[in-house]
Formats: sequence, structure tokens, C-alpha cells
Amino acid sequence: MDPRPKIRAKKFRMHSSRRLTHREKGAELLELALALPFLLLMLLGLLDFGGAWVLKDQLTGAARDGARTAVADFNDTTNPQCSGTPCSVQAAASAVVASLSNANVDICGLTPSSTSPAAGPAFTWTYTSNACAGSNLPWSIEVERAVPETVNGTTALSTRVTVSYPYAWNLGNVPVNPFGNTITLNSLEIMPNLN
Repeated sequence: MDPRPKIRAKKFRMHSSRRLTHREKGAELLELALALPFLLLMLLGLLDFGGAWVLKDQLTGAARDGARTAVADFNDTTNPQCSGTPCSVQAAASAVVASLSNANVDICGLTPSSTSPAAGPAFTWTYTSNACAGSNLPWSIEVERAVPETVNGTTALSTRVTVSYPYAWNLGNVPVNPFGNTITLNSLEIMPNLN
């Protein structure tokens, strides 16, 4: 016989669900009340930043469409025949506007066929819209038809299309927003002239 005393194991009851005391329920509600505003602000900020990211992608596609249209057309910069503007420049700006309009971006009344661009130095034309409803700021399309671009030691004249569009933050009035009320999104595309 074993001289050691037998120790009986105590049986512990394990409950599948733990019952909360009144104090623990109150603490959880307080934690939720403190954390929920920050979680909602973070969620809204992510949605707002996502909207800016999508707009930037749409601007890039529109600038690419404009540059592609301009380089495929005859380079008529020295013989402007579309109301004092080269037709290739007007076609490029129209392609940008059509691309943005197809993506449901507010074009703020900009129609290149009826809007005269501001001519700049060295074959540069800039179309500017009216003020947009969301930001009260205009957006612009700049088409440069004679940009020297060097690739692998060879210099070719290229077309550069720059689209600048103001984005109004939905959380622009939040005091902790480091971006302010609006930010200007820019997209630039360069392609070598084919003609």
C-alpha cells in the first residue's frame, strides 16, 4: 500500500460563457464610447483618401488620352486653324475632357471647342475651367507640343499634357486634417510626336 496520502483533485466547473458583472459592462461601454469616434474618423478619412486616389487615377488616364490624341494628329503648331488654336491641341484637350466626363468627373463647364486657351511660351496652351462647385477652384489642361525629350541619347520632340484638378476633402473642416480644405492633384503624360 502506498503510504502517501491521496489528494483528491478538485473539480472546477468551466462555464462556456463568462458572466459579466455590472462594473465590467459599464467599463466596456465606456471603452466603446471613447474608441468609436476615432474609429469612425479613421474610416471616413480612408474613404476620403480613397476618393482622392481614384480621382488621381482618372486624371492620369485623361492626360494619357490627351497626349495620345495629340501625338497621333498632324503637328500644326505653326498653322493654327481651329479658332486661332492648333487643331491637335484642341483635340488633345477635348480628349481629356471626354475621358473625365466618361469617368463622371465634374468638368465644370470646360469645353475646348468653345473655350479659347491661354497661349504660353514655346508652343504651350492652357485651358482653364470655371470654378468647380465642390472646391470653388478652377481646373486646367496644359498642352505643350514641342517638348524636347531625351531617351537613350536620342532627343525627340514630344507632347506633354498636364491636368491639374482641385480635390475638396470631405473632412476638410476637421481641425486635425494636415491637408487643408483642398489639394490640387496633378497628372502629367509625355509622348513623342509621331508627325
